[in-house]
Amino acid sequence: MPEPGAPVTGFLDEPLFDPLARYELGVDELMLLTVERAKALHAKGLVGSEAWCGGSRETRFPDLVRTLGWVSAFDISLVSTIGNQQLAGNALLSHGSPAQLAAYRDEIDRMERVYAFAVTEIGRWTNLLSIGTEVHYRHDDRSLRVMTPSDDAAKYWIGNSLFSATHAMLLARLVVDGADEGHHWFRVPLRPTEGALPFPGVRIRRADPKGGIAGNQTGMIHFDQYRIPPDALLSAWAHIDDSGRYVSEIARRGRYLRCLETFSQERIFPVTGAAGVLRRCAAITLRYSTHRETFGSTLLSYQHYRERLMPVVAGALALHHLTEHLVEEWTSRYAAEPVARHRQTLYGLTSGAKAHASWAANAALVVLRELCGGHGFHSHNEIVTARVDGEINTTFGGDNTVLCYESVRVAAKNAPTDDASPTVPAVTEDGLRSCGHGIDLLEALAERLLRRWRTSQRGALCRPQVDARCAALLLRRWTDRSRGDVDDAVRQLYAVTCLLGLADHLVAEGLLDGAGIRGLMAQRGVLSDRCADRHAEVLDLLDVPAALLEVPLAHADYVRRTVTAARDTDDRVQPA
Repeated sequence: MPEPGAPVTGFLDEPLFDPLARYELGVDELMLLTVERAKALHAKGLVGSEAWCGGSRETRFPDLVRTLGWVSAFDISLVSTIGNQQLAGNALLSHGSPAQLAAYRDEIDRMERVYAFAVTEIGRWTNLLSIGTEVHYRHDDRSLRVMTPSDDAAKYWIGNSLFSATHAMLLARLVVDGADEGHHWFRVPLRPTEGALPFPGVRIRRADPKGGIAGNQTGMIHFDQYRIPPDALLSAWAHIDDSGRYVSEIARRGRYLRCLETFSQERIFPVTGAAGVLRRCAAITLRYSTHRETFGSTLLSYQHYRERLMPVVAGALALHHLTEHLVEEWTSRYAAEPVARHRQTLYGLTSGAKAHASWAANAALVVLRELCGGHGFHSHNEIVTARVDGEINTTFGGDNTVLCYESVRVAAKNAPTDDASPTVPAVTEDGLRSCGHGIDLLEALAERLLRRWRTSQRGALCRPQVDARCAALLLRRWTDRSRGDVDDAVRQLYAVTCLLGLADHLVAEGLLDGAGIRGLMAQRGVLSDRCADRHAEVLDLLDVPAALLEVPLAHADYVRRTVTAARDTDDRVQPA
C-alpha cells in the first residue's frame, strides 16, 4: 500500500481503463463500464468513504484527494460515479447508528453494492431547505412509506441510479403522526440486484441527454407510497421508539443543519479535479506548442502565444496549491477541534474554493482548446472532452453563485469588525515588487470587498471577494514551498495574472491605477517569456503522469498518430 499522501495512477495502464473506450462504446455500455472501473478502484483500496475525514482510514485522506485529482483528469464521469458512492458512505458515517455502521459501512466502502445519492430535486436544486420528498411513519405496521408528492419533488440527476444502484441514501422529510419532523437521511432499497428492474413503488427514468459526463448514469426517481422498513431511518441522532413516538435531542432547525454536514467534504473533490484536469491539459498544450511549427518557428516562440498559454499553466499549479491548502485545513482541524468550532470555517472555506476552482478551470480550458487550434477540438486529445465534462462542476455539489454567497457570509460572520485597513504600497510601472506585494494587494481587496458586502449585501461583490481570498491563501502556501527559481517565476506570473483579472475592483477600491495596470501587463509579458524559455522545467512542475499524456498532441509525431487513429469509411452514403 502506498504511503499516505502519494497519488496512485498505475491503474491507468490497465486494459479496463482504456481511454478510447468512451469514444467507441454506446452510452449505456459506457455507463456500465464506468461502474466497473469504480468498483476496481474501490477493490484496490484507492478510493472509498472510509478514507474521508471521520472514517476508519482517514489517515489516507490526502492520498484519496490527490488520487481523485488524476482520476478526474482521466474521466470526470468516473469521479462522479465514485463520488456518489462515497457520499452515500459519508451519509452513513455521519448519521448512522452503531448497528447501521456495522451492517453497511464495508459494502459501501468496498463498493460491494452500488449506491446512489438521492438529494437534488428537479424543482428545488440547491434549495434543500424546501425539499419535497416525504417519508411517512405508520405505527400500525411499523413501516415507513416514501412518497414524491409532485413532479417538482422528483429526485433528479441521481448518479448510479439508472441501472446499477441497489440502494440510495435519500434526504427527505420525516412525517410522524402528521407532524413534519424535518430533514433526515434514509437508506432506501431501489432494486434487488444490479441491472434489475426497480422494486414496485420506485420509478426510475432517464435524465439524459446530458451535456457531458456521458459515462455517469443519471436517473430521475419517483417514489409512489413505497414501503421501506423502519430501520431505513439513519438513527445516530433520531429514532422512532417502540410506542411510535419520534425521539431526537436536536431541535428541528438543527436537524436540517446536521443533515447538510455531509456536503462540505464533498466540495474538495471538484477542486482537486479542476487542478488535475487543468494540469493535464496545460501539459498537453505546452508540449504541443514546442513541436508544432508555423512559418518555421514553434508556436511557443511567439510572444503572443506564450503570453496566453503561460498564465494558464501558472493557474493549473495554483489550483494544486489550493487543493493542498484544503487538505491541510481539513486534516489538521477535523480531528483536533470540536465539530461546532470547525464546521462553519471549513464549510465557508471549501464552498468558496470549489466555486473559485471550477470557474477558473472552465475559463482556462477554453483558452487551451483555442491554443491547440482544430486539433484541440478532436476528442482524442482530451481537451475539448475535459471542457465539456467540466461544465458540470460549476453546479455540481452546490451552485457556484450560492456557494460564493455562503463563503462570504461565513467570512463576514467570523471576521473582526475593525475598520482599519493596512496601507499597501502602490503598484508602479515596474509591476509587483514581489509575490508578497501581490498577496498583500489580494488580501486588502478581499477585506475591502467584505466590508462593502456587510453594508450593502450586494451579490456582485461575492465572486471577486472569494477569488481574491482564495488566490491569497494559495499564494501564501505556494511561497512557503518554493521549488526553485522557475517555480518562483510561475508563482509571480500567477499573482500578476490574478491582479489583472481583478483590476476593475482594485481600481474601484483605490488599490490600483493606470500606471499600475501598465506595469502589471508588462510584467506579465516578461514573466511569460521567462517561464516559456524554461518550458521543460515547467513541465516537470506540472508533474503529469505519463499515462495521461498518451494523446496525439502531446507528441512530436502527432500527425502520424492522428492519421493512424482515423477510421476508414466502409459504407459510403449514396446520393439520393
